[in-house]
Parts: sequence; C-alpha cells; structure tokens
Amino acid sequence: VKTIRHAFGGTVNAVVLGAVSGGYRELLLSRGEDPDAAVVRTLVPVSVRGEGGEGVLDNRVSAVLCELPVHLADPVERLAYVREQMADLKGSHMAEAGDTLMTLGALAPPMLLETGSRLAVRLMHQLPQRSVNTVTTNVPGPQLPLYCLGREMLEYRPYVPISHGVRVGTAILSYNGHLAFGVTGDRDTAPDVGLLAVAIAAGVDELRQRADTLS
Repeated sequence: VKTIRHAFGGTVNAVVLGAVSGGYRELLLSRGEDPDAAVVRTLVPVSVRGEGGEGVLDNRVSAVLCELPVHLADPVERLAYVREQMADLKGSHMAEAGDTLMTLGALAPPMLLETGSRLAVRLMHQLPQRSVNTVTTNVPGPQLPLYCLGREMLEYRPYVPISHGVRVGTAILSYNGHLAFGVTGDRDTAPDVGLLAVAIAAGVDELRQRADTLS
C-alpha cells in the first residue's frame, strides 16, 4: 500500500478506499448489476485534528460520506477519483460539521474502532438511510509486535458491526507492517461478501503491479 501511495500520490486511506471501490464494482458485476448506474456511498471516519496537533496524544475523529467510483473500470482512475474527492470533502469542512469525539491516542486500536463505530451509528440516525450504503473505517495500529504472557500476537483482525440499515462494512487495521481487511456482511441480504473480500485483495495487487511499472 505504501508503494502504491508513493507511486500515485495521496494517502494510505485513499489507496484503501480505491481498492474497496474496486471490490464493490466486482460485487455489483457478479450480481448482474450495472456499476455505471449504481451509487455506492460509504461513511468514512476521518481525523479532524487541527494544525499544531502533531505529536499530541489524542485524536479528533468525525466522518464524511464518500461516493465510491464503482463506475470506473481502471484502478488508477478509481484511486485518483477517491483521492480528489476526499481532499474536497476535507476542504469543505464536512467532517467538522459532523459530531466530533475525542479519544486518547494511547488507547488500543479496538477501542478506536469502537468509537468510530459509535460515531457512524450516531450519524446514521441523523442522515437519511439512503445516504449511507456501507461503512469503511481505517485505523492505524501498533507497528511493533505485541505480546501476552510471552506469546507474540501474530495477526490483528478488525471487525465493524452491521446495524441501522447498513448491510456491509469494511474495517482496515494495520499491525506490525501488515494491513488487515475485515469485511462483515448481513447473511440474509449480502451472503456474497466473500467476493468483495477477494476483489479488494485483487485490487491492491493490481494497483501494486501498476505502481511497479512506474519504477
């Protein structure tokens, strides 16, 4: 993901959203739906920390509604679309207009995921249900191995709950040099989310191959 970011610009979050967009495109195609006519919006928790807040052990989190470019077949074009849209949303102060909550930077990532999920549920109560199709939350975790009773934790798998009209959610968590995607779906209305998970991974691989051609 860092290689992709350095090759095409933007943030890790933009790369993640670009890959997730490709995943939803493949999911729509597998269902026989037209991605050119589809609108897929996702609620994305973002940092609203002001200037001068670097190094302060806290984090201010709000959320924005991002429209995923499922209509674009090219992964690099999807990444550029998401990158520009997220920059516009942050520049429009949409994040600051939402509810803002404070969490300590020293809290464990599961607690950060929990606060992000609570924020998402609160905003869903305030927004029309048609405005939110899914949730995508990306949380940076510890970049060193964690231990319990002398045993190293090998993997850290994130989870975002499904509720309040949202049928699919994707949680992303980094840990010790790795990035894990946790895709959760409602069994009755979205039993095929396994296709989404596979397509997201394939999207990251495709972006990496395109980035390698630039080096």
